[in-house]
Amino acid sequence: MNSRVLVVDDQEQIHDDFREMLLPRRTTAASDDLVAAFMDPPSRSSRAWLPPLELRHARTGEEGCAAVRQAHECDEPIAVAFVDVRMPPGIDGVEAVRRMRDVDRNLEVVIMTAYSDKPLSAIIGDVDLLHKLLYIRKPFAREEVQQISLSLVKKWNLERELAEGRRQLTNSHRRLEAVLDATGDAIAMYDRTERLVFANRWYEALFDLPPGELRELSLSAAAGRFRECSPEFRVPNRLAAVDASARSRVVEPHPRRDGAPETALFHQFTQPVSDGGGERMGDLVVYRDVSGALEIERMKAEVGRLRSELETTYAFSGIIGSSPGMRKVSELMRRVVDSDVSVLVTDESGTGKELVARALHFNGPRRKGPFVAVNCASVPETLIETEMFGHERGAFSGATAQRPGCFEQADGGTLLLDEIGDMPLVLQAKLLRVLQEREIRRVGGSTTIPVDVRVVASTHRDLEAAMREGGFREDLYYRLAVFPIEVPPLRTRQEDIPLLAEHFRKKHADRLGASVRAISTGAIARLARYDWPGNVRELENVICRGLVLETSDVLEAATLPAEVGPPAAVPGAPAESPTAGTLADLERRAIAAAVERSDNNLNLAAVALGIDRTTLHSKLKKHGLRDARA
Repeated sequence: MNSRVLVVDDQEQIHDDFREMLLPRRTTAASDDLVAAFMDPPSRSSRAWLPPLELRHARTGEEGCAAVRQAHECDEPIAVAFVDVRMPPGIDGVEAVRRMRDVDRNLEVVIMTAYSDKPLSAIIGDVDLLHKLLYIRKPFAREEVQQISLSLVKKWNLERELAEGRRQLTNSHRRLEAVLDATGDAIAMYDRTERLVFANRWYEALFDLPPGELRELSLSAAAGRFRECSPEFRVPNRLAAVDASARSRVVEPHPRRDGAPETALFHQFTQPVSDGGGERMGDLVVYRDVSGALEIERMKAEVGRLRSELETTYAFSGIIGSSPGMRKVSELMRRVVDSDVSVLVTDESGTGKELVARALHFNGPRRKGPFVAVNCASVPETLIETEMFGHERGAFSGATAQRPGCFEQADGGTLLLDEIGDMPLVLQAKLLRVLQEREIRRVGGSTTIPVDVRVVASTHRDLEAAMREGGFREDLYYRLAVFPIEVPPLRTRQEDIPLLAEHFRKKHADRLGASVRAISTGAIARLARYDWPGNVRELENVICRGLVLETSDVLEAATLPAEVGPPAAVPGAPAESPTAGTLADLERRAIAAAVERSDNNLNLAAVALGIDRTTLHSKLKKHGLRDARA
């Protein structure tokens, strides 16, 4: 507490009087009772009723001004100054007060004067100096000086505390405004009458109104400038709700009068606010621009949908076929899918090598990584190295920018090297080094780049024969063929043809705008008698062509292309009985295989065959495979 009191007078007796009146002492004088009445209760209980005051003295106006200035500069301001009006020689008391006020406007001043017949305004003569100014007439009583001193000291300290509180409150308010502006959200507070109490700069910018008009806009009127969006624009509320009465919705501005489109979407959040006693004070309103967030949510949903579609498309169940050969392929895939070893898929062209590779990727631990496929036979020999490993800018004529190769693109995922048997020998050596070292070097580059890639290779060529002829490196073969999978050609698994044909019909009917809802028995029989040199890819193309040409809702045998004929004779093969390739025999074998593959689960078998359970029961009875009631 500041208790500094300055006495400015040219008479030493006055200074002695102030020491006697204001410095602490014990007294029992009756006059002290009057002073004690103005003191706080704890002080009245003590005989030492006068709190300690720090007295400072000046004998001239100049000394008084210097004392105030020095105290102010030392951050030890004087609370009260008693100043005599007449102090010859030098400046008088009025001029001294004026100069003191120039230094410290908060100084409490008491003028001491012997002019008892003049009012204070006449003595001072300057209205501006009347601020925080009292005066007492000489001679003055001890009680009067004590009361004035104590009252003004308390007043000075109280005003100082209030000023500090206001300063802290102002700083807190500014910090709060800075924080609310930094959020990027439009935030406002309304009282219980819906009158705007506070709005940050984003809220003002959102409504783009002059401050006066915005203040006149009630909470309901402000909300009425927006309309609620359709349900598909709803997003989760990420603003914490304090109670159940909070309201949240996605809104957009009403169309502008000039017809200009409004594309912004806002998450509007309204939360009732209560004081410490639970009494409602008003409402906090927040508008958050979620246009970008909604677009991101839509993109995430689309990516999720596409990823789910890929995983469904390339699930093991997408490997169509119930023949022993395809069951073996599925079993091998299940055994190797969670491993990171290299896989070599061998088959004839068109049997679905890439389908196997994609199924391994999208069902394995790398499913969230990229899947990259490169056909080694389709890339010119002069470009295959840069296709595989990438190149640096300026590595060769036309290399105007750095380009990552397929190994870098597949980092963290799976790389399919299709038709690996057609890769040039010089590149085979570099590929072997990459597989061993797990790092690549771009064409024209000087540094190595680590890569984490699972390699699946595929070919329709006989790599063992190619090794004997010197066209394929033996060490590379054994590096790639850690786990070989051989996909059987379609001619060796005719029982899969009905399942594949129906799968391709479902896959392409809607895309091609075809009304075909089934494939006739005659068409299936004709497809089953063909030896399919182009394998599954040729079958898919035949079904697509038939869907386009068919005019009814059933794909008939006559609609199939002319090249789909009876199976070609295999030299040296024993002659088959006339009934070996009949439709009934093919149907019986397909049903038996489906039931066996599903472990006698008729529901799963019916799904695999593309028929309902009732139809399956009838066919089981027809072919004598098992009791129709089983």
